[in-house]
Amino acid sequence: MLELSDNAFLLMAIPSSFTQLRKLKQLLIKDSSLIGEIPVTIGNLTELEELDLSNNNLTGTIPSGLFLLKNLTKLYLYKNHLSGAIPWPIEALKMQIIDLSQNNLNETIPADFGKLTMLSVLALFENQLSGEIPETIGRLPSLRDVKLFNNNLSGTLPPDFGRYSKLRGFEVPSNHFTGKLPEHLCANGELLGVVAFDNNLTGELPNSLGNCSSLLIVRVHGNRLSGSIPAGLWTSSNLTILMLSDNLFTGQLPRTLTPNLRRLDISNNKFSGQLPYGLSSLKHLIAFSASNNFFSGTIC
Repeated sequence: MLELSDNAFLLMAIPSSFTQLRKLKQLLIKDSSLIGEIPVTIGNLTELEELDLSNNNLTGTIPSGLFLLKNLTKLYLYKNHLSGAIPWPIEALKMQIIDLSQNNLNETIPADFGKLTMLSVLALFENQLSGEIPETIGRLPSLRDVKLFNNNLSGTLPPDFGRYSKLRGFEVPSNHFTGKLPEHLCANGELLGVVAFDNNLTGELPNSLGNCSSLLIVRVHGNRLSGSIPAGLWTSSNLTILMLSDNLFTGQLPRTLTPNLRRLDISNNKFSGQLPYGLSSLKHLIAFSASNNFFSGTIC
């Protein structure tokens, strides 16, 4: 292992000599001041299992040889100034974590990511990626966390997200997605959050969310979603944040809500009927908005 992390004054490029250490398994130089490009010869480190160059000032493109390292399992390049496309083909089929977030990467998500059957974390947020998410990514059996927010991604969301893996986090806001939210997001009962605000999503919320007791956060505001809210979602025992504003939701709210709610925003929809009984008794509620709906009666 070679580690030079947490060196704020390490203002230097990655020495090409590092890539001659053919037996190296871990190269960790995070939270430093690295400049320049990742050496093309990084592909010489055929034994490399973990590469962490996160939170530096690296520029240029990601060398294609990096994704050909067959022993690589963890790749952290987040918070740099890397640009260009994510290279492929990809032969690092043992990959478990890919974090390329907070860079300037563009073009599309490689279809080869759908081959990474051991992948558990895919973090590509805050880049300039475009195009659609390859459908095969939604079928990856080990996938736990998906973080794709703040890009220019479009098309429909792969329908199999959560169907074959114990999905925990699903964050796709601030893109241009259309169509429905995947129906099976909580199929395996471990989903903690659905964050998909500021897209162009339509249709109803998946019924499965009403039976998802693990949920902590649902943020789908700023779409064109419609229909009624799955009944069980209002009373989901662990839910703390429910933000549904700026959609086309209809129907009435239940008499009671989950007691753990901290934020509830249902404004700018088409809800009707009476506001929930005992709303003022929610001890943890710090923010509530229900403006621009069709509510009637008294406030309980």
